[in-house]
Order: sequence, then structure tokens, then C-alpha cells
Amino acid sequence: MVAGCTTGSHKVTGTLQPATFANQIVVYYQMPPHSKILGRVSADSYGGVTLQNASDDALDQLKLEAGKLGANGIVLDNFNDVALGGAHVRGSAIYVFSP
Repeated sequence: MVAGCTTGSHKVTGTLQPATFANQIVVYYQMPPHSKILGRVSADSYGGVTLQNASDDALDQLKLEAGKLGANGIVLDNFNDVALGGAHVRGSAIYVFSP
């Protein structure tokens, strides 16, 4: 069995909010109303048992990175399968204000 490896990164482009937990972050496919971008996030996962496992791990890592910026949402803009059962995902960490 191959051991997996998941990495993530973030780049601040806006005003940070207090950190949030990954399970509080909602995934969006377009920018919702009443929101602002806090930064860019990306994650890679390699060596999962299945491609679905690698994709799930990458998305979990993406949420962790977004949470460091205080995001409560992520707008996905790139989700790619990579060689050897890996996944690469990128997006914008956002903060959605309550109307």
C-alpha cells in the first residue's frame, strides 16, 4: 500500500477574519452575493487508495487552508486529476456576510 501525501498553501489577498474550522466552510462554484475574497488557496493530494480518496483529501486540505484565513466559504476554480491517482484543487477563500 502506498502512503499518501497531502499539501496545501494559501496567499492572503484581502483582510483576514478570525480563523474558522474546516467543517464550517461551504464550497461554492460561483461567488455568492454579500461576499469578499480573503485569499487564494490550493491543495494537492497524491497516493490515495483511489482517485476519490485523493480528491476528498485535497478538498479537506483546501478547507483547512481557507480556515486559516478566516474564510467561511471557498469558490472552486480548478479541480484536476493528476498522474498516479492524485488530485489538485485551487480556489478563492471567501467570507460570506449575513444579509
